[in-house]
Amino acid sequence: METPFILTYSKLVEKNYENLKEYFLHQPNHFLPLTSLRNEILQNLQLELFQTAIFAINHFLERMIKLALIEKYTLGLDYSNHETYNEKTLEAVDLYDNLILFKSLDAAEEQNLISASEKIILNELRQKIRNPFSHAEIKKILGDAPQNFTGFMFNIEDVKEALIKGEPIKPGEEKEITSFSATISQLYQQSYSREIAHNYFDTVYNIMINIDKRLVDLCN
Repeated sequence: METPFILTYSKLVEKNYENLKEYFLHQPNHFLPLTSLRNEILQNLQLELFQTAIFAINHFLERMIKLALIEKYTLGLDYSNHETYNEKTLEAVDLYDNLILFKSLDAAEEQNLISASEKIILNELRQKIRNPFSHAEIKKILGDAPQNFTGFMFNIEDVKEALIKGEPIKPGEEKEITSFSATISQLYQQSYSREIAHNYFDTVYNIMINIDKRLVDLCN
């Protein structure tokens, strides 16, 4: 059985591993439950599945902030006192689980889990990447794209006839096509995802590391 993708995937894994290795090897204190999600994102980045990586980073960002709030609420508790742990965990989930990201970020800043500057950064990412991709708002994703693309239109029958007769193909008519064309907009989203996915993850992950350090300091 032919496996045409295996060689391509193997080359991508090898090519991109060094740039992602530090993330794979990092072991946070309070965010270990997110390790499998983190690794799935990294595997998408390795395979250059940038759009899929962005969708997962969106979830990682939202989950990371809520988990930080829950972790702070239950600091010092563990399974050794399971009844208290269960009670406090359920209270924290009731408080934070249903928050939209905007409100989660407000709560995280109030709890000193993120700084004012980090909140600004995450809100910018929320508005520029998280919301447009999560809601499939192509107009916002294409915000920096030109309004139109220039293309050339040919009459296929004229092209066929010229080829048969060995004559030069007549130049096509120059046309402007809207960037919101289904094909063009999707191609732009793919290209844009390639540009931003790694930096998006790096920014979110480094803020997670800062939150983790703050939680560790609170335990000491």
